[in-house]
Amino acid sequence: MPTYDFRCRGCGHRFTVRVDIKDRHKVTCPSCGGKEVEQLFTGCTVRTGGGACDLPSPGGGFAGG
Repeated sequence: MPTYDFRCRGCGHRFTVRVDIKDRHKVTCPSCGGKEVEQLFTGCTVRTGGGACDLPSPGGGFAGG
């Protein structure tokens, strides 16, 4: 199950929730219980067979291993 980052519009609390994609609209703030939360778009981690995170290099392609 994926994790999503949210911020409460009422109290400003930022939090991460592990929730099914179809239930993201049901998330409430764990701090104040508010129902007006917005999903934050953050980076993701990619694991490869080399055990490292590969990031795109400035010239294109991948720079990690």
